Amino acid sequence: MGTAPAPGVPDGESDLADDELRVYQHLLEHGPQSSAALAGALGTTEDRAEVLAAGLLRRCLAALDPDAAGPRWRAVSPYTAAAELLGPEEHVLHRRLEDLARVRQRLSALIPLYEESSRRSTDSGAIEVVTSRDRVMLLIGDAAARCTEEVLTVQPGGGRPAGHLERALPRDLDLLRRGVRLHTLYQHTARYSPSTQEYVQAVVAAGGEVRTLGELFHKMLVFDGTIAFLPVWDNPDAAVVLREPSAVAYLRSVFAHAWDLAEPFAASYSAATALQLHTSLAGSLASGMKDEVIARRLGMSLRTCRRHVAELMAELGAESRFQAGYLLALRTHAQDPAVSAPPDAPPSRSGPGGG
Repeated sequence: MGTAPAPGVPDGESDLADDELRVYQHLLEHGPQSSAALAGALGTTEDRAEVLAAGLLRRCLAALDPDAAGPRWRAVSPYTAAAELLGPEEHVLHRRLEDLARVRQRLSALIPLYEESSRRSTDSGAIEVVTSRDRVMLLIGDAAARCTEEVLTVQPGGGRPAGHLERALPRDLDLLRRGVRLHTLYQHTARYSPSTQEYVQAVVAAGGEVRTLGELFHKMLVFDGTIAFLPVWDNPDAAVVLREPSAVAYLRSVFAHAWDLAEPFAASYSAATALQLHTSLAGSLASGMKDEVIARRLGMSLRTCRRHVAELMAELGAESRFQAGYLLALRTHAQDPAVSAPPDAPPSRSGPGGG
């Protein structure tokens, strides 16, 4: 029979199995028992009884007392077990929390000095490029913790990965519970992402607002109109941290314009969003963009983009992308007389860019 491990909560063993619970109940009701007596009462073998009792021993819910007639198992109070198992770890945790509080207090004492220096210097920390993803996430977490009024978020590219949303949801719900306004912009294509639908449902239920547009500018986070996080074009793990008041105010105005044009998030396309997506796709095709560029611009997969392009070409009766672009231009001019007329001669059906 093994010895008891060092104090601590056994990994993955916080709950008693049914057989172990029966052993514990029997010891509570009948007092100390030998392994043989336990086996007889439970209708099992003595080896099995010892294994079950040893499981209680690891949780400090049983003790093994020597006896003249042989060792006997006895039940231990859950209060005593909790003190023995958790007491040392709680003491260590308490000491660690005290250390962390002292460090935070020392750092907080420097905040007035830092903010006063920032006010005197126009370039002190106004623009900072942070290349470490871990540090970016720490700065975003700190900005969220200090936020008291408003968070503006732009998330282009269609539906977000489920893992990203799972990490963001607790933070965003905490902001909303504190009375912070949360406005988020997605692209229309995010409406068909199940994980994004679940996230939006939870956020809207807590008081947040989410809208969608066919096309969006780059990813952006703005907290309280004082600090903004922007992407670094050639490093997905990095961020530009912007604190310059006029620049942040400009970003807020850009967001407000897009927000006014956007529609409330729904789990499907409305007639307006479908038309907007169709118009954006047609405009991109007419401009001669490649499928990869169109897909990124509209926040959809390359496969979905190519399907939409094929459907649009079939609708137009075009045999090449070049011809489709010309026919789209014709239709645009026909719908808008204010636009000057297109060239008279249609392109050859075997022009460049076919297929």
